[in-house]
Amino acid sequence: MNKLIAFVLVFGLAAAAANPLAAQIQIARFVLGSGGTPIANSQFQILGTIGQPAIGVSSTQAIIHVSGFWVGVDIVTSVEPIPNSLPNSFRLDQNYPNPFNPATTIQFAVPQTSQVSIKLYDLRGREVATLLDDRLAAGEYKLQLDAGALASGVYFYRMQTEGFVQSRKLTLLK
Repeated sequence: MNKLIAFVLVFGLAAAAANPLAAQIQIARFVLGSGGTPIANSQFQILGTIGQPAIGVSSTQAIIHVSGFWVGVDIVTSVEPIPNSLPNSFRLDQNYPNPFNPATTIQFAVPQTSQVSIKLYDLRGREVATLLDDRLAAGEYKLQLDAGALASGVYFYRMQTEGFVQSRKLTLLK
C-alpha cells in the first residue's frame, strides 16, 4: 500500500554546521504553479498548482532551507482481482463514483498476463502518481484510490499495457 503525504515543511539540513537551525535566513520565493522549477530529492518532490502559497529555497555552504508543500509521489491504492472473470480484451472502465470524495474505484480488464501501468495526471498533463505498475495475470481487477490528500479538481488516469492505451477523466470534489 502506497501513501500520499501532504504537509507544510520548513527544515534545515546541515552539512557542516554545529547548530544548523540557530539562525534564520530569508527565503527567496517563487511560485511553482507559474513555471517554477520543482524541487526534489530521492523520496519527495515539491509540487505546485495555481493558488498554493509560494515556496522557495535558500542556502549557504552549510545549510539548505526549503519551505512549501511536500508531496510524496505515491498515492494510497489497493488492487484486488475480481473472482471468476476472464475477459477477452483489454478494458479500462470509468471510475465510480464520479465525482468522488475522497475514494473511488477503477475497474479494468487484462485478457492475458501483461505488464500493466495506471498513472494519474493533472489537467496540465503532469504525472501526479503511479497507481499501478505491475505484471498481472489475466482477469478483471478493481483498483481502490484514496485521493484525500489531493486538491479538488479534474484529473485523468491512463492505463497502458503491451499494445493498449486508454485514458479516462475523474473529478475530485471536496
